[in-house]
This record gives sequence, C-alpha cells and structure tokens, in this order.
Amino acid sequence: TLPNMLAQGDIKDPSLFTDKWILFKNDGDFKFTDVAADAKIADYEFAWGCTFADLNNDGLQDLMVAENYVDFPPNKLFKLPSRVLIQKEDSTFAPTEEKSGVTNPHYAITSLVSDFNQDGYLDMIWVNIDSPSLAYINKGGTNNYLQVDLGESVNAQGAKITITTSTKTLTEWLVTGEGLASDQTALVHFGLGKESRILNLKVILSNDQEISIDNPKVNSMINLRSEIDKEVKISRENVREN
Repeated sequence: TLPNMLAQGDIKDPSLFTDKWILFKNDGDFKFTDVAADAKIADYEFAWGCTFADLNNDGLQDLMVAENYVDFPPNKLFKLPSRVLIQKEDSTFAPTEEKSGVTNPHYAITSLVSDFNQDGYLDMIWVNIDSPSLAYINKGGTNNYLQVDLGESVNAQGAKITITTSTKTLTEWLVTGEGLASDQTALVHFGLGKESRILNLKVILSNDQEISIDNPKVNSMINLRSEIDKEVKISRENVREN
C-alpha cells in the first residue's frame, strides 16, 4: 500500500489519519473501543467493502474485505488478495483466502454472501470493477444452522433476531447497505456448530412488535415474511383505534 506520507494526502493534522484497520467494540451507552489490534486485524493492507458472515457455521462471524482499486497505479502492477478472515474461538481473526481458494486478483468492491445452493452453508461472490466478478460455492461441513427469511419489505428493516440454545445466545440485525455500494440478502443465517436444539427464536421489529417461536427445527429455514407483515398491520390498526 502507499507510504503514509502519500496516503495521508492533504490531511494536515496527523492525528486525523490512521493506516490501521479499525474494529469498534460497542461498550454500551454510545461508547466504543477500538479492538482491532486485539482481534489481529489492525495491520492489513488498504481495503474497503467489508462484510461479516458465518462461513463455516461455527457460530462466529467471519470477515470478508475487498481490496485493490482500479485507479490506484500500484494495483495495476500487483494485486492484493482480498481477505477472508475466519474468526477463532479467542475472538481473533486469521486469513484463509489462499487456503480456501478465494483469493481475488481483481479490483474488488465488496463480497456478497447467501446460501445460493441451499445446502445450509453460505456461498460468496466477489463483486469487482472493470474485471470479472467471481463466485464461489461453499463445500460445507457437518455444523448445524438456522436460517430466518424476513423478506424484503420495509417492515423487516432494523429487525433484531435472537436465537437461544442451551449454551449460547446469538443475535443478528437486518440492516441495509452492508458492504461498499451494495446490500446483502434478507435471509438471516445463524451457524450453530454442533448444537442440535434451539430453545427459542425471537424477532423484535423496529416498531417493538415481537415474534417468538419455541423449538424451531435445526437445519431449516423459517419463513416469517407474512408473519412480519401481519404484526405490522395489527400494530397500525391498534394505533388508529387509540
């Protein structure tokens, strides 16, 4: 990547420039701490377009980061690989793109992930500029999963989805615009590792309406599209009555 003297550009105050990746841990009460160094992701190359997703269904979200810029002269001579960083049990990340066979020798913008072949493991596309996009099918494994289809309607945006097992609680939010100039699927995916039973699935919508399902089936897809629209309709009717 560029030397800091060049990368800093016209930023006059050196304290406003950093050449490290930043990972903010939410401490609550609108306070955040940069834990990138602890997570071992601070010292990678210039990059953009990051996406979090659980690629190996172990219950920990992994990190895909796009690299290379079409108007950056050094990238015309050599290409960075684009990173696929697998999260480990100790909350650190390790690069696996070469071993996994998902290096990207092009001008990447972001990755897109979804279960394209519906086998319970997330697949991935590298979206590239002025070069071919690359698609990869995940060969999968033996870990379990649960998928929740919230649909594409505005009613599902901002939903908080929580699943509870006997040993852990996993939470995800449905948000738009993850990745640079892109968006991800509305199919929310949870890797479960070897967990074979889910005690509860709860969805809290942005209007505070709740959908709760006890004992959803492991290795299945729960379709809540119509349920979400129904809950929002009931909520609106109650507002009109009041």
